[in-house]
Amino acid sequence: SLPVHFEISTSVIDFHPSCNTGVVYIVEADVIGGTYKRNVARLRKANNVRGIVLVEKTITTSQYYYDVQKFCVSDLGLSVVPIADHKEAADFLIQMVHVESRLDSNPFLKPVPAPSADVAVMSVLTTCPGVGETKALALLDNFPSLECLSKATLEELAAVVGKASAGKLYDFFHRVT
Repeated sequence: SLPVHFEISTSVIDFHPSCNTGVVYIVEADVIGGTYKRNVARLRKANNVRGIVLVEKTITTSQYYYDVQKFCVSDLGLSVVPIADHKEAADFLIQMVHVESRLDSNPFLKPVPAPSADVAVMSVLTTCPGVGETKALALLDNFPSLECLSKATLEELAAVVGKASAGKLYDFFHRVT
């Protein structure tokens, strides 16, 4: 029992199943008359809205469906969903509201957490030659940032990770490319 809002105003979008999705519903009369193009084109121009077009595909409109699909998908890059009648459209919209309201249902809609600075710095350090996780932790204990580490002398590095690893690390930061 989730409410689906239908706009009777002069808005471009007929339904808003979520905040970033807009749906235009093309009824049988509009398919036959070809009066859908203006609304669909306006949907395409709407900012920050993923556009979906519901088209009534019946026995009467099946001969016009290819033109509608070509215009919406090929020309405008919108998604088209053929439906039989308004009951099927309502069921589809209700399902969309359920799915769109759960971020965990669609992995592509989940916000990707940014890695912490410590993880990012560790990742950079472990890509340096001669530095593994243990030496990277020791370097971070002695040098507060990558900038300080890159400016360290060979002797300062050797005191933390040993002479051989210090030479590789120093060359890594001071090599001219």
